[in-house]
Amino acid sequence: MNLMKDDVSMRVAIGRILIRILPIVYMVFIWIQSSRFNPESVYSLSGRIPMEILLILGMCLELAHLFEFGLLYCLLIIALISIKPLTRAQNYLALLFSISYAALDEIHQHFVPFRSTSFEDLVKDMIGILLIWWIVKRTYIDKRSSRVGKLMTEITHRLGNSHEEKL
Repeated sequence: MNLMKDDVSMRVAIGRILIRILPIVYMVFIWIQSSRFNPESVYSLSGRIPMEILLILGMCLELAHLFEFGLLYCLLIIALISIKPLTRAQNYLALLFSISYAALDEIHQHFVPFRSTSFEDLVKDMIGILLIWWIVKRTYIDKRSSRVGKLMTEITHRLGNSHEEKL
């Protein structure tokens, strides 16, 4: 029986570590992705792929701004609830941090060859963050009895620091 408890404790500890470092890993991924742009690769595609497809790809890349930093905010929230239930203050801090990192990424792109800082891109990033923030606020902060609220509460229950005391 003790061996089973140790196995569960080990899996919980590994899960905690993975969930808590995932936002950092994702931030590094964003930074690396923002650092790379080769106009030659786009130019070589333009001769082989129909213009309509290139336009659709371009639109998808623009829409990725809505997703990219919204996902960062979501990963931060999951990391936070793996420690303890999320408070309004933590929710706002995660929101502020995500928006700040989006702004930092835009500034960073100013120094990358063939890239530029774009206020419009920052607005798109913020829309994605605010959309996920609103969902978290409505379904977890304001109404923990919702499906999403229950799921997020379960994450806290299973991975929170108080879990070891319950074993």
